Amino acid sequence: MLMKRLVPLALSSLAGYALWQWQARRFEQRHNTCHSKPEEMTTWEGEGGALHRTGPHMGPEPAKSAP
Repeated sequence: MLMKRLVPLALSSLAGYALWQWQARRFEQRHNTCHSKPEEMTTWEGEGGALHRTGPHMGPEPAKSAP
């Protein structure tokens, strides 16, 4: 009579522990991959890009050297 109650209890406890470990590992994998911050991209006019809020600006024409 004791074995009829002990075996299912032990098996269900083992299955519950395995499920808990699987969920914890899966949560860690999701947390580490999904919440990484994207790299911030900064462009400057001198590098050929535009500023974020003001857009491209035209600077003065380059001065030509006198021959």
